[in-house]
Amino acid sequence: MRITNLDRGEDYDLRTDTQIQVERTNPFFNDYGEQTTPLELPASERNRRLLGFPDSFGRRAKMSPVDAAISDGEYFAQCRQMVLSAQYKGSISTAFYINDGSFYSRIQKVKLKDIFKGEFIPGIDTVEKGIDFCRGLRDNNNPRYGIFPVLLTDDSGISSGFNFKMLNAYGKEKTMKAKKVWHPLKNTEMLVDKLTVFHPDCNEEGCDFYNAVQRTEYVGEVPITLAPGYYISPFVRANYLLKRIFAHFGYELQDNFFTRTEPFSKMVVVNNVIDVLVNGKIKVADLVPDVSCADFIAVFRKKFCCEFTSDEGRRTADVIFLRDALAAPPAEDLSRCVTEEPAIAYKAEKDYRRIVLDSADKVDSEISDSYDDLKAMLAANPGATFNPVDGAFYKQGFSGDYEVITKIGEASQPYNTGDSLEAKEVKVPDLMPEFRRLRHKGTFDGAEVTTDFEPYLYIGAYITLNSKMVVAGEDKEETAESATKQKPMLAFSYRSAGRPEGTISSYDVHEGVHPRIFDYALYHHGPEGIFERFYRDYDLLLRNSLHETKVKLLLSPSQKQNLSSYAKVVIRGVSFFFNKLKFTLGGKNAPVESELCTTALMEPIVAAPHINEQLPAMNAAYKWVGRERQTEVSESDYNNSGLDKDRTFTTIYPPLPSAVYADKPYGMQSSFTSRQVRHSTFFRHSKYKYTRTDVWLECVPK
Repeated sequence: MRITNLDRGEDYDLRTDTQIQVERTNPFFNDYGEQTTPLELPASERNRRLLGFPDSFGRRAKMSPVDAAISDGEYFAQCRQMVLSAQYKGSISTAFYINDGSFYSRIQKVKLKDIFKGEFIPGIDTVEKGIDFCRGLRDNNNPRYGIFPVLLTDDSGISSGFNFKMLNAYGKEKTMKAKKVWHPLKNTEMLVDKLTVFHPDCNEEGCDFYNAVQRTEYVGEVPITLAPGYYISPFVRANYLLKRIFAHFGYELQDNFFTRTEPFSKMVVVNNVIDVLVNGKIKVADLVPDVSCADFIAVFRKKFCCEFTSDEGRRTADVIFLRDALAAPPAEDLSRCVTEEPAIAYKAEKDYRRIVLDSADKVDSEISDSYDDLKAMLAANPGATFNPVDGAFYKQGFSGDYEVITKIGEASQPYNTGDSLEAKEVKVPDLMPEFRRLRHKGTFDGAEVTTDFEPYLYIGAYITLNSKMVVAGEDKEETAESATKQKPMLAFSYRSAGRPEGTISSYDVHEGVHPRIFDYALYHHGPEGIFERFYRDYDLLLRNSLHETKVKLLLSPSQKQNLSSYAKVVIRGVSFFFNKLKFTLGGKNAPVESELCTTALMEPIVAAPHINEQLPAMNAAYKWVGRERQTEVSESDYNNSGLDKDRTFTTIYPPLPSAVYADKPYGMQSSFTSRQVRHSTFFRHSKYKYTRTDVWLECVPK
């Protein structure tokens, strides 16, 4: 066996009996990559010199990793060598990180922003050129950047009309079409036809970014003058960001699922910076999350149940998925390598587990109640349903005979079935955007007019990185403060009716019929959600398999070199995943005990329920409909109606519709009203008409 210091191009001195044990871990089941057990190198003059005299007493310089190579017959691997301890005239304890272990050892402490330090988007040296660049991104064809409108928290402290601030608002001032609204002062309906508001994200002639010109806004009720370019920011493509991370550490990321598959090929990393353009240049570092490279890669690893594997010799990296590894045929039959009978440890019933998926951060919720799992949600709301268009949960109620749809769970609701198996928690270090509907409230002739716009992604609070905002009417300057950091936020970028839009859904929320446009969504639940597309196979293994098996294997040099840590292998016709593949290099080749996990599902097979199985209302054969009946009554009936005079009907949420409730009125409510009927121009000739209104629910077949 030879171990070479690649930085110096020389071999280390080794003892004649030197043997090193390698542990190649399955990345899906372990948090660290391939590495060796500590190796004691002799503290010879040669080894001390090659490692920079690590045994020097009182050394002040930090020990840095060394590029090394291990070779033993057919086996060859490049790796990163770390010095653990050293003693003069004793030994130097070192460990070697190989392939994935080497890559992950490189990225742990490097900030993502540092990769782009001092880098600007080329060709932009004025604010106007920056705005032009962003205008050009609206076709969604730029391979590195995208753009679409998102909603931000409104911190104005006063009513600005809109319920949110908007990043990348694009549109123009438009006059509302004539519509009838109730005028509370005149107690009648009136026609509104001249209310003008900024219509966001239109795609007509004359449209532009709202902040392409100077604006004034309010922050904490203080008027702030905004130069052109505020509230406009491009979003960097997720694939471009991954490629740059790997290139920074000397690897080429191969073409993979994310680059080949829609809508991931145009997925972006959303930022919440409102002053990217204001200095006339766009710093790329402003567009990326304020996290380490390892944490950013962990977003993909955790969210999509995938791993990034590297080949230290070829300096390449690739993406693998557990679902693909499970579906692939076994890579090799190791039956002849077994030297002792395997030992299988079966799980007790309590040791089977299930997946719980959640995002580390969420935007502020617009609902008052929250539920840790779907079981608790269903217990409180028997009629709960899931809407795949926005990824949220709703229940149906009625106010009188009018249907009332109430949100009871956000799109970021954790995937947690709530059943009795112990949870294996997967916490994705990201912030999941939510859909919120943009609204504008204005007044016309004393009447309040509310205009509803389309739903957009809401990402929470904004931050400023490049500016001091000038307070209108004052000479001093104030800096907009924000305690938030840039967190990883993923969204799909696409075009709807010719406009660029962002989404976490597989459906187009902007089209009236909400057509399905993708096979994948970024929320957790539903047929296209993260669990079904990426985690169900893993969840099945956790619920029904992955029994620990220990077996001693005598591997050939070729097998030591080529056996994958994540591919299935076969032993006596039974398929396994490696948990930890172990072997030795140097000395006499001897069997070493490795750890494997079963992949066959034990019967009876337990599976996570599909969303329409867990929420029975989604498959109900019946539905609730509202009914109303009006009956003219006498003045005496009206006067004796007690508390039922002019009542507002209570909103009720009925139980799960079923045949039990068919042909039976449910939730009957009544209201007695009086109305003056004018028979002439003089009130003295008028009389009153009395009416009883009954409302109830009826359960009918769908």
